[in-house]
Amino acid sequence: MRRKDDRGHWWTDGGVERAVIRIVRRLSPGWERRKIARRTRLHADLGWDDVYVLRVAKPIRVTVHVVVDDRELLGLRTVGDLVGSVWERMAVA
Repeated sequence: MRRKDDRGHWWTDGGVERAVIRIVRRLSPGWERRKIARRTRLHADLGWDDVYVLRVAKPIRVTVHVVVDDRELLGLRTVGDLVGSVWERMAVA
C-alpha cells in the first residue's frame, strides 16, 4: 500500500520505516542502523527523555513532510509507534 505525504510524494510503509529509523539513528549517536528496529524503545533502550523525543518532530517534518503533534510524540514508546504515527498522518491513495 502507498500513501502521500503533505507535499504529494508517495511513500510505502517500508520507506517510512527506513526514513524514521535514519532520523532516530542520527539523533542517537553510537547506535548502528541494524540495531534500531520497530521494537526499539525510545526511553528504555535509547535513553531518551520526553524532551528529547520532541526533537524528532522537525526532521520528520523536513524529511517525510508530515507534522506529528507534540502530545502524540510524548505518548510514543517505540520506534514502531513513531513509524505508525507518521504513516497514519499520510493520505490514503
